[in-house]
Amino acid sequence: MDMTRDTLSRLRARARRLIPCSAEAEDLVQDALLGYLERSEHGAEIAAPLPYMMTALRHGARAQRRRAERLSPLDSTAEPQTGDAELPCFTGEVLRAVERLPEPDRALLRRVIAGETQPAALARDMGLPPGTVMSRLARARRRLRAALGEDAP
Repeated sequence: MDMTRDTLSRLRARARRLIPCSAEAEDLVQDALLGYLERSEHGAEIAAPLPYMMTALRHGARAQRRRAERLSPLDSTAEPQTGDAELPCFTGEVLRAVERLPEPDRALLRRVIAGETQPAALARDMGLPPGTVMSRLARARRRLRAALGEDAP
């Protein structure tokens, strides 16, 4: 792909919309370009380079936000809330309730608890259509709420 000024300016504009800091936005553009060049160098044929790099920008910005959230310091002036002490107890109660659900519900909710929240990924991992995963997940959540004594909508 021939990198034109227009291509670079479009990438930079997109990065600045995704990340307010101009230096970090520029780093994001460079990472996207480097990723594209590395893939091309290893023989990958990318039919649409600009959309590929735009997607790489979006993914990079999302990863950067997640890192920042994970690494942000705790507010030292924050006072403990009474609900904070109840959370571990409730979490244990939820996990025990999940274990009492039927196996298909349990398997699906375990994947969600482990952090997989994308329906397409869940469907691929379980070998099911996404619509089936979504309906099963809704039923599993409804059963979980019932097991916890919550009002199921």
